[in-house]
Amino acid sequence: MLNKKIEYFITLAECLSFTQAAAAHSVSQTAISQYIAALENKLQVRLFDRNAHSVSLTDAGKLFYERATFLVRYYDDTKRQLIAIQEQYQGYVKVGVGMYEYRRTEDFFSRFLMAHPEIRVDIFQYPYGALTEKLKSGELDVILANVLCEDAFSKEAILSRPMFDSTNYLVAEQSVAAKYPPDDPVALLQGECLITNCEDDGPNSMDMLKQMLRRQFGVIPSRFAQTNSTNTQLMMVRARHGVAIVPDIVSESTEDGLVRFPMTQGDLTRYDMFRLAGNNNPAADLLMNFDETAD
Repeated sequence: MLNKKIEYFITLAECLSFTQAAAAHSVSQTAISQYIAALENKLQVRLFDRNAHSVSLTDAGKLFYERATFLVRYYDDTKRQLIAIQEQYQGYVKVGVGMYEYRRTEDFFSRFLMAHPEIRVDIFQYPYGALTEKLKSGELDVILANVLCEDAFSKEAILSRPMFDSTNYLVAEQSVAAKYPPDDPVALLQGECLITNCEDDGPNSMDMLKQMLRRQFGVIPSRFAQTNSTNTQLMMVRARHGVAIVPDIVSESTEDGLVRFPMTQGDLTRYDMFRLAGNNNPAADLLMNFDETAD
């Protein structure tokens, strides 16, 4: 079993504050300091540079952080698999989905779970950048995401299957849309803040969004606001803070009081399920190859 106190080191490495690390674990700063000192003495290396004003990781500390976080993830994953065996499951698969993908896959997972009650399926939701990183690290076996996420991998590194396509719409609150000429999304974009779930970098980056806007509308808004979920994105639209681009699978965008403009100049957005080609989890392979149309 891993020494639970290793979490003291991981927390301190992430927040670089003895005060915050102590508060996170409900212990004294002295307890954190004594553990770090004992750990450094045992490893015979200095993990942190610290003075009265700052705390920073040494090169040795950075390496130990990478290895420690890997060990914790590996231990937690092993524990979940052992529990699955204890609960008499014959397989276990960890699935990640992005912001929208769960909306078109409920029936797929329902059929899979009915066909394979012996398989335990855990499903987690993350932004696209985190999805790809967790697939690379092995924290997830399979992800269901915008096809753009596949660009983070070489073609030979992944196996994929198409799941569904979706059209994107520009969505605005009715009174906001009424300020502009009818059926003129370009004027709407130029005049309003664009609320987006795009991240600063990664497969679903702001740069990607700007390229899409140039292709679709020939303009880029002067103002952006970022959110991390469809619910908060549409909440801001209803609050008349700006406009948003959402897939047509988001049924809330058709509610009364909202106006939608189809984005017809580009291709449909494709959403795929994919995994690493080197993943040897039989349950992941079973999920990837499941025929949802079979009786």
